[in-house]
Amino acid sequence: MSSTCGATYRSTEELAEMIESHLVGYIAWLFSSPYSRVEHEPEFTRTTSDIPHAMCNYVCHSRFSAQEVGARVDKIMDLFKSRSLPMSWLLGPSCRPSNLAEVLVSRGFVLDVEVVGMTIDLGHFDEDLPVPGGLTIKRVENDNDVQQYLRPLGEGFEFPEFATSGWGRVNSSHGFDPKLPRVDYVAMMEGKPVSCATLFKMRDAAGIYCVATVAEMRRKGAATALIINALREARDEGYSMGLLQAKTAAAGVYRRIGFLDQPCKIGWYVWHPPGLARESAAGI
Repeated sequence: MSSTCGATYRSTEELAEMIESHLVGYIAWLFSSPYSRVEHEPEFTRTTSDIPHAMCNYVCHSRFSAQEVGARVDKIMDLFKSRSLPMSWLLGPSCRPSNLAEVLVSRGFVLDVEVVGMTIDLGHFDEDLPVPGGLTIKRVENDNDVQQYLRPLGEGFEFPEFATSGWGRVNSSHGFDPKLPRVDYVAMMEGKPVSCATLFKMRDAAGIYCVATVAEMRRKGAATALIINALREARDEGYSMGLLQAKTAAAGVYRRIGFLDQPCKIGWYVWHPPGLARESAAGI
């Protein structure tokens, strides 16, 4: 799999669309599993799972007419309500109408986080940033590796155990064939998993997802080492562009590697059934 398109050949509008579409592509691929369902409709993409957490149930790429937006939102939500499933509704540059966020808030959604889209030219990025001594990086290739990957994922995103294990079950259901578009990585320090990241490859770009680090290893370079390793592998496979979606607090780390901000903001709106404790979706 390779890409012939570099970031310098894209308009900012095209880059914003690519970043949003890549995120939706990753979510749709991940939840096309025996434990979940993906529905691609002309007006939206919806994923549902058996995991009652907002990070495991999504609506993305929603585009409705201004006259029907309220009715369409209500109808889509009926499925989640009937199953008491918390959910995330992602609002990116392609979503319509312009007041969709207000409609969601009026239905009980809360803006959990807003992320900014970033891209990087894989021919020019800083590969020489400091790496913690003794850190090793490995690909996730079996169920034991998955358990190591899940430790920083769950702790870093502050997911409850049932959501962390459910995410691992869905992810592992795709197997570990090296030809899959998804590659998971885990960083080890003194035999313990301390950081994780995922590389997801689509036709035009390689995306970085699920970057998380245990508390005692944050701001020490473990995640940076994982990201640089993933970007190298993507470049070696012929990709010329990398991308990700970053929370404001983490964007500086990515900029030091060489990522550039793009005019692509994605709002992570979260809804919980009445009476169910709120858990942050936190982004992926």
